[in-house]
Amino acid sequence: MTGAAIAISLGCCLLLFAWLQRHHFRTGRRSKGVSRNIKPQHPQLERKLLKLLGGNQSTAQRLIQQSQRRYPDKSADWHWEKAIYDLERDRWR
Repeated sequence: MTGAAIAISLGCCLLLFAWLQRHHFRTGRRSKGVSRNIKPQHPQLERKLLKLLGGNQSTAQRLIQQSQRRYPDKSADWHWEKAIYDLERDRWR
């Protein structure tokens, strides 16, 4: 094999690898154990968190998902209470 053929083969492999990496991120795959839209058992928790966030549901879900990744063994209500507690704590610093 000539040097040019090796360079072309290597370039094709790198392009394929880059495409696979982008495709993986574009499909929105998430780590196992993290629910996309977790709802609390008590609706007042959701209302309170959304009120603190000015109604921003995507931020609420992001905070809940972060909590789930950090504390996977806790209940849904615990994650909502934790997000509320953290927001209130940080606002009064």
